[in-house]
Amino acid sequence: MSKISVTLALLFITLTSCDRDEEKQFLITKIRSVSKLATAEVVVTKLVGGDLNDRGIKSWFRDINEKVIFNTEATIKYGIDLRKLSNQDISIKGDSIHIYLPPVEILNFSYPHEKFEQLYPVSHFDKINNRLKIEILDEYFRQAEVDIRKKLKLFNLDSEIEIKTRLFLESFLQKFQFHNVVIEFREEENA
Repeated sequence: MSKISVTLALLFITLTSCDRDEEKQFLITKIRSVSKLATAEVVVTKLVGGDLNDRGIKSWFRDINEKVIFNTEATIKYGIDLRKLSNQDISIKGDSIHIYLPPVEILNFSYPHEKFEQLYPVSHFDKINNRLKIEILDEYFRQAEVDIRKKLKLFNLDSEIEIKTRLFLESFLQKFQFHNVVIEFREEENA
């Protein structure tokens, strides 16, 4: 082989690999731009309550009911954080593309106290002004949040979000002339 042939071959390889790297970077930028993709928002209501007297606190007034019950609401947004996509996650060969996406995760968990509704006539929270009682009530809410987070897997939204993400990305990538689109999801890091 002549030096010119070798040089042309190397130049061709360099130019085509640059195009592929630029193409990958372009696709990653486009995919990241829809980073809120495939999200599902779930609203969970939970009754939270207890008897403040059971925690060793006695009321000075016998007529005050120390039982507290609240209806609470948490809003959880599931999705795929596409900002975590890197060049190594995309493989392009001709009109085929293979993408490894990050796993489905909780993107936002909101459990605002504004959504805690005191239920009447059982609760008389407005008459509970003891700081220790407020701290106990706060502990009830923290335990309720932990319980909600533990039970989120019961919703089994991961597979639904993965399906919707696949459908969206397949049609999105077909606009870029990819006829064979393979999308896989990475496993959770803490699994």
